[in-house]
Amino acid sequence: MTDPQRRRFLVGLTLGGAAVVAGPIAMWRYTGGHGHRMGSLPDLQSLPPDARFVQPLRIPGSEGLMAEIDLRRPLELSAQTAGAALFPGPPTQLWAYAARVPGGEALNPLLRARRGDAIDVGLHNRLGEDTTVHWHGLHVDEANDGSGLHPVAGGGQRRYRLKVDNRAGLYWYHAHPHGRTGAQLQRGLAGLLLVEDEEELALRQRLGLRWGERDLPLMIADKQIDAGNAIVYKDGADDWIGNRVLVNWTPEPYLDVIPAWYRFRLANVCNARLLRPCFLHEDKPLPMLLIGSDGGLLERAWPVDDLFLAPAQRVDVLVDFGALAPGAKAVLRSLDYVAMENEDESGAVAMGEALDLMELRVIECVTERPPAQLPPLDAMAKLPPPPDTADWPVRALRLRMDEQGRWFINDWNFHLSGHDPAFTVKRGAREVWEIRNSMTSMPHPMHLHGFQFRVVSRAISPPDVRGRQVAPNGLTAQDLGWNDTVVVWPGEIVRLAIDFSQPFAGAQRYMLHCHNLEHEDMGMMLTFAVAD
Repeated sequence: MTDPQRRRFLVGLTLGGAAVVAGPIAMWRYTGGHGHRMGSLPDLQSLPPDARFVQPLRIPGSEGLMAEIDLRRPLELSAQTAGAALFPGPPTQLWAYAARVPGGEALNPLLRARRGDAIDVGLHNRLGEDTTVHWHGLHVDEANDGSGLHPVAGGGQRRYRLKVDNRAGLYWYHAHPHGRTGAQLQRGLAGLLLVEDEEELALRQRLGLRWGERDLPLMIADKQIDAGNAIVYKDGADDWIGNRVLVNWTPEPYLDVIPAWYRFRLANVCNARLLRPCFLHEDKPLPMLLIGSDGGLLERAWPVDDLFLAPAQRVDVLVDFGALAPGAKAVLRSLDYVAMENEDESGAVAMGEALDLMELRVIECVTERPPAQLPPLDAMAKLPPPPDTADWPVRALRLRMDEQGRWFINDWNFHLSGHDPAFTVKRGAREVWEIRNSMTSMPHPMHLHGFQFRVVSRAISPPDVRGRQVAPNGLTAQDLGWNDTVVVWPGEIVRLAIDFSQPFAGAQRYMLHCHNLEHEDMGMMLTFAVAD
């Protein structure tokens, strides 16, 4: 039994009722997302859409928040405070990565790189505490990973020099100081990194969707905002859920779309909120194709109505507005889900309430209407099937909580175990990591630094995860590509195939941790080493 004062409810969420336990697996309930009750959200969610979605979605531009910067030249970033006009009234003070650009300043820029590029980024820490830049999802050596193993002190600086050796995809960068990651991301220290390669450029040409017009990133974050428009955060918080949701730093945004296909690159950069995004018109899902995951394009497109998107995960989707007439409206909604959290053997469950994220307004196409049909998408990328791991050694990892409410991976909690590697993997080895989540738990998005992996199996999965299986061994469409973050649901066992080949010399230390940032900050993280 856990501490009854800990995590009885997710902050800002309401209890959706008790789950009925049948054997070891809790029953789940899913709805189409008609309710908009959010315990700590302002009344915006209960207002008519016309009164809510009043700000145009921010599109990456030449300056300001999400300005695009090409990494072919060295870049200087400053971690600093900066005022941003996010809401009506006083500006919001962000902690942001700032860079000088022609004509002004970029905040948390969208960085662009090509596979094979050598990038050179300087970090100048103008905050009053340690920070870093973690290159989330990239194959990189320890010194340039940007984990809390190498903090940059307030007033200090360092350079990150690394070669981009990843497939094309939407990656991201963010602060990663030990014990303060949740606070620093909540205050704003995060941005997107778009990597391109020949496969991506070829697909872009086939689709004919122009970047910045019908090919857009959607960076989703929730923030706790007070009456003065300030971002607030409680140190030592648990499962920090915001009361306002921003897409591309825009609260309650709308986007004008023409009746055609669009490509959206979704990234969940919330501290703890797990999303279930779906594009709806009159409460019916619009046609959507999943074409990519964390580590880039899948081999083929998969039709989906919705998907689970946990903190740190990214997906690449195509959405069809072609059947909608000008004047119609659609919404990007995070649908309800149950069994977010099992506190004890009674099966009590906290609810993830439905939440409208963005409105999409269909307008007339002023030029020639695009083709209604997509080109064939059955050979988008060269992606081998998951490897045959029958002869690979298996490393067992269990996610659990102790009687004091502390999170552990096996017997490791970073606050108790420290920086010393929990184990060492031989460079070039191939291992299966079997991650087992306790039933009296919650879904944990587990992130691996320095390496990507293939999901090879899911077992004892909850019903809605089992219902998404499209391949043997319980694999969902999101499992079929390369990933760096995987959700392990209560009671579930997930097996990952990891190849520890790398060109770096000497012992290299990396992290495995839960990307619920409050769990990470409370010690649900271990260090492991890769060495010859």
